[in-house]
Amino acid sequence: MAHPWADQPYTLIQMKAFSQDSSHSANYVATQMALAHNGILRGLNSIYLQCTNIPPKDLVSIKDFLTYCQCWSESMHHHHDAEESTFFPTIEKVAGTPGLMAQNVEQHAAFTPGFEAFHEYARTCNAKEYDGQKMRGLVEAFAEPLRKHLHEEIETLRDLREYDSETVRQAYKQLEKILMDTDSFRIAPLVFGTADRHYEGGIHNFPPVPFFVPSVIYYVFGFRYRGAWRFNPCTMWRDRKELAFPEKLKASA
Repeated sequence: MAHPWADQPYTLIQMKAFSQDSSHSANYVATQMALAHNGILRGLNSIYLQCTNIPPKDLVSIKDFLTYCQCWSESMHHHHDAEESTFFPTIEKVAGTPGLMAQNVEQHAAFTPGFEAFHEYARTCNAKEYDGQKMRGLVEAFAEPLRKHLHEEIETLRDLREYDSETVRQAYKQLEKILMDTDSFRIAPLVFGTADRHYEGGIHNFPPVPFFVPSVIYYVFGFRYRGAWRFNPCTMWRDRKELAFPEKLKASA
């Protein structure tokens, strides 16, 4: 693509090395979580790369962008709340090791203050007072601790190979049900619009849905906040697209 895309500046997780290994469900769980985390990272990168490029007089686009940031934040809240309330305790029970996932909870706490400040700004900012540089600064305040956590949690999940394979899979399936129980109008178009079906050569089918579901997301659930979804890095069919307000390319010397 001509402009920077949503695989930077906060790096995506590579999983090709273990995603095709079916010897233990820990690899499956780590792969699915990595795919979800990459969607979070693409959304974060899209926010970072576009926040300073929206014309101040374009109040409609600013409002839509703030809605996009709100939806991304809500998705983050839902994901990590479900992990802490259900998934982590279940994994610790499966392992028979209280505190096994404590490091992940600590990492949540490390980025939470900055993340909450970002969410509050997105939720309360008046479009006329929007400051793209302030928004970028708010992102930078929590993005690196978040990136670190999203990457390192995958290795924690891979380490579950020493426990019963089916029990580990069922623990993740329980989390998956909770994650799917959310606002389809504000979250589903974000999930599909931050999923790149061509990532790592197209070996991952995520989210794993029947062929017609992207059309439902686009025509039904995507309609209510359709202005916000132009800030997605992918189409609802999970194909890459140029960012709506990309970084300006520097002129060559």
